[in-house]
Amino acid sequence: MIGPIPIKKRLMLVAATTLGLILVLLFGSLTTLSPGESEEIIRQVSELFRDINAWKIFFNNFQIALLMFIPALGMLFGGYAIYSTGLVFAAYSVQSNIPSTYLVGVAVLSPYGILEFLGYGLATSEGVLIIYSAIKRKLRSEVKALPFIVLAVAGLLMVAAALEMLTIELYA
Repeated sequence: MIGPIPIKKRLMLVAATTLGLILVLLFGSLTTLSPGESEEIIRQVSELFRDINAWKIFFNNFQIALLMFIPALGMLFGGYAIYSTGLVFAAYSVQSNIPSTYLVGVAVLSPYGILEFLGYGLATSEGVLIIYSAIKRKLRSEVKALPFIVLAVAGLLMVAAALEMLTIELYA
């Protein structure tokens, strides 16, 4: 048991939140964009990727994950970040004529995508469990588990960032 919640229940919640975040990504990717909107999004993303490295990817993703830990609000912040990422897939879909669902599928099912979404799902589920623990008056026990969860998320995102950078270097 980690904190007041059995591991099996934690894993089920992580799986559910991970799936929910993937659905938000898919929803964002299905947003209809004009060619002008898609060009602007791609221009903005290109600027971000100008001097990209694994540490920048990690810190960007870890900042998002840290926001996801915030009880209640974390789901909103994280959902917005994931939806915005879906818009990037929508933009590339408009420009390439490749269905956005394929682009999302390739990204999410890649080794780095799986690890990123597990990290995000773990962070989001912890935000939910903090609320649950507070209601059950077991917050102290959950707070003791929090540093280990944060380290697990950081580990997942660090490996994901290294794999993502490797993928970018191999295929760019």
